[in-house]
Formats: sequence, structure tokens, C-alpha cells
Amino acid sequence: GRSEAGQRLYSDADIDRLALLVKATQAGRSVGQTAALSVEALRQLVAEDAERGLSRPTPTADYRERAFLAVADLSPERLQAVLRTALMSVGTSGYLDEVVSPLLRRIGEAWHSREISVAHEHAASAVVRAELAWLVDVLVAPPGAPRAVVACLALERHELGAALAAAAAAHAGWRVTYLGPDLPAAEIAAAALSEDADVVGLSVVLPADPQVVRSELVALRKMLRPGTALLVGGAGVPSLGSLGEGITTVRDLAHWRALLRVHAPAR
Repeated sequence: GRSEAGQRLYSDADIDRLALLVKATQAGRSVGQTAALSVEALRQLVAEDAERGLSRPTPTADYRERAFLAVADLSPERLQAVLRTALMSVGTSGYLDEVVSPLLRRIGEAWHSREISVAHEHAASAVVRAELAWLVDVLVAPPGAPRAVVACLALERHELGAALAAAAAAHAGWRVTYLGPDLPAAEIAAAALSEDADVVGLSVVLPADPQVVRSELVALRKMLRPGTALLVGGAGVPSLGSLGEGITTVRDLAHWRALLRVHAPAR
């Protein structure tokens, strides 16, 4: 399809199909052999090639390196181009898990070690945030999809982990309301109640005061419906200690997806 401005639009199914075509051609298949095949036939072909040792690894490491070089060169336009190409090449799951997630960790480590400046980090964050928001927008949830609200608590301004979680939930078929950073617990609860959310996901990266964050989490838990799961992840979670009953710690993106499957209601 195309937008009103004439730009070509790709669905998530289109992207996954293109990723399978890339893998098939990497194993030596021609586009003429594979372009007309169904998605299921492509999956079977790629699996057979992998068993025969013909497939090559997807170039996620190359995309990560190219993306970080764009960050280090303070080139947001190039970073956006690399990320868009990576998405088309490796599909949504590979893009989120093997490109964006490790890239964010590397950017954070480089900022802490002063390999890059605050300006580099902010410019990169703006691009990644926009790309993840775009992905959430284009991944339209089916009717009756489970509902998730994703945010950061008050004074937490490092939102990229939350944005990544929102994109992963959208890719998993959830209807996602992304609220962004720096929100009081009462505002998050109000949004969750308004959306009749099945899950509230929070990211904690640099808690200004762990005790205050714990208190906010406990207060939020009390304000939510009993059936709404409260899931909390991020690099700052270990500093919080015990989170209390009814609050689940998220270890990583794979664990987040697993918890979404657990808490998705039958509608």
C-alpha cells in the first residue's frame, strides 16, 4: 500500500516475508525461485537450508556496528537509515532483540565511559525513540487484542527501555498505549483504568531514590485493577530490592514477551 503522500507502506507481515527472502537468497536461492512462494513455504525452505548448513547468519552485528558508528559520528540521518535497513533485512524480532537492544546497551556504556558525549547520546536517543514510536504506530493490533500501558515513573527520564518494550508488545499483537517518561503513579493508573489494561509495564533505569520508587510502585499496584499485571524491568530494578506482592520483575526482552503471553486474556 501507499500513504496519502505516496510513500510505500509495509505491514509487519511484509517485513517478515522480506526477512525470509533475504535468508533464502543468502543460502544461494535466486529471487526468481522464491518470490512467488507462500510464507509457510519460505519458512520451510529456509529451515531446510539451515539444516543443510547453507544459510549464513543474519548481519545483525554489522548493523549494530554501522549504527554505533553513526552515533559516534553524530549523524542522526545515517543512524535512521541504518536502522530502517536493518528492520527490512532481519525482521521485527531480530531488529528489536539483536540490533536495537544491544545498540542501546552499547550507547549507555559508551556514555558512561565518556567514549561519546551527552550530545551524542541525546541525538541517538531521539532517533531510536522516533523509530520505535513509528514501529508501534504501524503495527496495528487486531480487534479484541490484549491491552498494555507502558511508561516510566516520575523523575525517570531514560525512556528507551520502555519504548523498546512497547514496540515488542505491539509486535506481539497487543494494543499499546505508550505514555513515555516521568509520570506520577496516579497518572499511569488513570490511563490503565481508562484503557482497561491487562498489563502495565514500567522501565526503571536510574532511580533517583530507590525508596521513593518502591513506594510509588506499591501505590500504583493498589490503584490498578486486581487483574492488571504490573511488570517492572530495566537496569535500575536490582537497586530497588524487594518490590512487594503483585509486582513482577522483568529480566529482559524475551522474559517480557513470555510474561505478555502469560497475562494475555482470552477475549
